[in-house]
Amino acid sequence: MSEDLCAFGIYGLTSIGQQLAAHHAANKVRVCVCDEDPSFVPQVIEEYRSQWGKNEAGDDSSVRASRCMIEATDLEELAARVETPRKIIVFGTYSEDDKLELLWKKFVPYLESGDMVLRWGREENGNALRYQFYSESIVGRLTKEAQSKDIHLLEMVRLERDRVSEMKSNKPDAFFVGGSQKAYLLLKPLVEQYAITGHIGDSAACAHYGVMIQRAIEFAVTQTFAEGVNLLKDTAFYENSDLGRILNNWNDEKLKLHSYLTEISSRIAYKRDKVSGKGFVTDKIIDAIDIQASDAWTRMEATRLQVPVPTLNAALDARYFSTMKDERIHASKILKPIELVDTPSVLKEQICDDLQNAIYCSSLCAFAEGLSIFQAASEYESWNVNIETCIDLWNLPGSFLTSNLLKMIDSALSSSIEDNKSLLTVPDIAAELDALHMSWRRVVTLSFACGTPIPCLSSALTSYDSYRSDTSPAGLIRAQRDFFGGYGYDRFDQEGWFSTQWTREHTELKKKELAADQSETREVTRKRRRKTKSIDQVESA
Repeated sequence: MSEDLCAFGIYGLTSIGQQLAAHHAANKVRVCVCDEDPSFVPQVIEEYRSQWGKNEAGDDSSVRASRCMIEATDLEELAARVETPRKIIVFGTYSEDDKLELLWKKFVPYLESGDMVLRWGREENGNALRYQFYSESIVGRLTKEAQSKDIHLLEMVRLERDRVSEMKSNKPDAFFVGGSQKAYLLLKPLVEQYAITGHIGDSAACAHYGVMIQRAIEFAVTQTFAEGVNLLKDTAFYENSDLGRILNNWNDEKLKLHSYLTEISSRIAYKRDKVSGKGFVTDKIIDAIDIQASDAWTRMEATRLQVPVPTLNAALDARYFSTMKDERIHASKILKPIELVDTPSVLKEQICDDLQNAIYCSSLCAFAEGLSIFQAASEYESWNVNIETCIDLWNLPGSFLTSNLLKMIDSALSSSIEDNKSLLTVPDIAAELDALHMSWRRVVTLSFACGTPIPCLSSALTSYDSYRSDTSPAGLIRAQRDFFGGYGYDRFDQEGWFSTQWTREHTELKKKELAADQSETREVTRKRRRKTKSIDQVESA
């Protein structure tokens, strides 16, 4: 390698772009920097050189930090100054696909086989969050266009963290990365000081898909908690301060429900309202959630891939119901709720214990359904998705899904030697569900008896029971369709396709159909004979 060549290049001198370049230059790694505003590059380099110069007065080495940040005036020079296979990181194009596409078209002519370009995701907290449907990923499309040249374009999608954690923590942000795994492994050491990354699949689209799945799981897990707290209030008649105490007890580090969500739910339950000076904040919040088009993407994908997701669907439906506030108020005056009496303290304790297990099991089902969609998409698209990496990143401090549950899932997957179609059949997880499902059933039974809606908790139980049942009522449905239209069915005991004459009328109809078929066959035979006779007559003439 020539001494003049740089280890990698950076295009886009945003705040993070500058910091990354300066970090490597300070460690005497040569990095070439470029920006859409060529006049800005020497300003940045000069600023850092002036800082380093003060510390290099006694440095007699041939390689100094001030000599390791190299200017490129345009893309052609950037490509020329970086060693091959080139490693380029692009900043400043988050939510600006047109900008990236224009940049890519200008850059591709200077790239060669094996070169890799990484698009950095959301950089600043001030940048508006944008969710992108995986098939609309500009990186995915541009990568396909460059496949013939064996050039790799990778996508980074930043994962959300708790806002206080972002402010206080000195830990870097976490990103899903989609694209060539080989390219990722070469690029990872360059970015790990400023990003926790995980390669989750061989396509840029995977990064967007992973975020979509994460959001659907979050919807379901939060819904199970909301239903559980509502059940404690409406059925067990607990006060807000009691709810805060119960949730705080559940958040014990040794217990199943220890999680970020349990912790903040406890704090929320305790919080008194300072605006009105009366009651608790949660009782003042309008119970209607704004819906975005992106909220339904997971349902669309589940339908496309034919993956049953009752728990995830129930969570989305619950949000739709929440938006019908005025209609629900009107309906509650006509469809009278069940009048309940106070619950004995002994039963209250039982409800609390059972509810812990019900929320835990339902959350497991939510993860199982979400990951089943991701796995199905991976098989369909040949993405080679890494589920374990997703779980590791979801369980980082400050993540919405951080929990003992995810630790258990990670441990169960690591110890399983089988290729499981679903999370539910992983031996350790299956054993957990088998031990806890009766508590779950008691919660669902109680809520149904009291008329308290728990769409997620109950749908998750139905999902669990449906998945573990080796028979289903579908045979009757097929029989009904055959009765109605003679669509037929296949059987357990014999090969072939069958249709039953369910009534005397069906038998008579079948006889008429056979007679008509025979008549048509005879007519076709007669026509063939006449045609053959005519041909023979022509030939003899």
